[in-house]
This record gives sequence, C-alpha cells and structure tokens, in this order.
Amino acid sequence: MTKTEEYPLPTVHLNGTSKEMLLEGNYGILRGIDGLEETISKCQFHGRDYYVQDAAFWQGETYNNALDERRKHLKNILALKKYIEEHIIHINSQ
Repeated sequence: MTKTEEYPLPTVHLNGTSKEMLLEGNYGILRGIDGLEETISKCQFHGRDYYVQDAAFWQGETYNNALDERRKHLKNILALKKYIEEHIIHINSQ
C-alpha cells in the first residue's frame, strides 16, 4: 500500500479489487461529487431567507453565519473531490 503524507492509497493487487473496478468506483464518486456541486450552485441562498429569525439579522450575523456554515461544507466537499482525484491518479499510474 502506498501512502501519501496524509493517508494511504490503494495498490492494485492480483488478489484484490481489479484496477478497472477501483477506477470505476472512484470515477463514480467523482461524478457524484460533480453532480452535488452543480446542485449546490443551483440552490437559492439569500440573506432574505434568514430574515427576522432573530435580532442578529439586523447586524447581518444570521445570514453571515449561515453563509460561513455553507462555505465550510463546500470546502469539505472540495477536499473529498481532491482525495478521490488523488486515488484516480495513483491507480492509473499502476
């Protein structure tokens, strides 16, 4: 098993999952992530959606907190995408 500085990467092995199946599975994940990214980008997200939830809205805190939370999750999705892409590159190199 090869290891990056952060996590292990799979080694194609005769008695393990075939290279084709490893690639197929990881490409499937990547397509799913791409679909998720597209769906998120089409989802409406506006400050008015958080209107009058609390007094903090008037200082913009409610919307900004919601926006920060969304950005945090998008960052995690992008990290997962990078992780899967590294797997694909590694598997293809074997």
